[in-house]
Amino acid sequence: MSSLWIQLGQCRLIQQRENQNERFEPVETDIQAALLAFADNKADFERRVAKSDVLLNQSFRPTLAALPAETFFQRHGMLDLLYYARRMQPDEVRLVEMGEVFSTKPMVMETDYLLRHQIHPVKLLDRQFGRHPKLFAPDEIAKLLFPDLPIPPDVMQRNWEQWQQPVFPPPVTDPKTTEKDTALFGENLPPLKCYFILDANKHPLLHPEEFECRSESLFKGKFGEETKGVAPYLIEVHPYPDYRIESELMGLFHDKNAITKLNWHENLGIFIHSRHDFDTVFNHLRKFPILKDESGKWFFFRFYDPKVLRNYLNIIANSPEKLSKFFGYDERIIHAFGSGYDDSFYYYQLNALPEDTIPAPIVLTNWEREGFAERKWQAHHQSLFDEILKNYYYAPTEQEQTNLLNDLDEAVKKGYESRKSIIRYALIKMLAARKGIDLTSLNLVQKQADDTLIAQLWHKLK
Repeated sequence: MSSLWIQLGQCRLIQQRENQNERFEPVETDIQAALLAFADNKADFERRVAKSDVLLNQSFRPTLAALPAETFFQRHGMLDLLYYARRMQPDEVRLVEMGEVFSTKPMVMETDYLLRHQIHPVKLLDRQFGRHPKLFAPDEIAKLLFPDLPIPPDVMQRNWEQWQQPVFPPPVTDPKTTEKDTALFGENLPPLKCYFILDANKHPLLHPEEFECRSESLFKGKFGEETKGVAPYLIEVHPYPDYRIESELMGLFHDKNAITKLNWHENLGIFIHSRHDFDTVFNHLRKFPILKDESGKWFFFRFYDPKVLRNYLNIIANSPEKLSKFFGYDERIIHAFGSGYDDSFYYYQLNALPEDTIPAPIVLTNWEREGFAERKWQAHHQSLFDEILKNYYYAPTEQEQTNLLNDLDEAVKKGYESRKSIIRYALIKMLAARKGIDLTSLNLVQKQADDTLIAQLWHKLK
């Protein structure tokens, strides 16, 4: 099957430019360029380039050998070339001037391909004294994760045989992805299997490698052996393996006061829905816990942390290339991700991606890292604002609240680092405005952070 190949080189362009005599003359210019084509191998790539007329009026001198796209991106970055490969015809050869390739975030795409289903608020389970069998998850989450499995009635209750199964609205799905599932799996779709990625690092007393249910570390070999106490484990979830025993994951939806081995507040991992078997899902997920960035630096990518997953999916929600790779969209490996965080449970599916989507290489780009930094600041920013509303009794108006948010940003840009100084900076500006005091007279318009000045002004104005 043909795949994208890329070759870098220098291209000599001949352009007509007006000279001092107002006449046009040919001028030769050397530029850095890339050739893109779909090919079976290197020889096929070279054959396609030779047959193409894309270089008819210009010469191309290779500076690097042609490489498959994934290898190219891992070695050289330049991930924005993916966006020039979109909508290429199977036999097309495309020449891209490298001056057109952006080094930061690729072209903005307006379409959000992420489907989000939220259960809010989640009513956590308690100790369930006297109930048999004990529930694995709250009813609505249980029906979402295990749609074909009845919720067991409480046999300790009178007339338990007449208990009715609860019904909840299912998540919205894109009919086109259902069509894709049917094309891949057949008319009789296999049931969705439920898996869980457990972060053993958060629970050192747990030994998932000893579970009765299937459980395997995403780290293998010698490294896997050395990290078995802290590694992420893929686990096949059986909520009620036998009514005489409890699931080894019992507690994931329990309040910490329930005194279960696990509890909701530990944020121990994420759920996965897939129609594929354990090995297929396992081999797909093993690609992601250790990533390389565009500079070639390796690091751990904890996508199995509920907060990290939520942030990451929202960062790449407009990038079909990134979503395609992460979900294994071509083979529909990941039907959905599920994660509990704060007082909500989130369930993430995909809308149908464009048919010409080329899965991105497994590299964390600069714009993704910037997205994480931005979301980290947004969370910190919101916590500062919440602290102002909770602990400072100034009852800001709606306009003052808007100004406070902007002034919190301004304080950070000026170099204030301590939480106290950032909050006081914003409040000083609000109080000065209320009292009609010119900020210039307070020396607050200086460019550099000055914690001493902030402390003095605070005691003067509060």
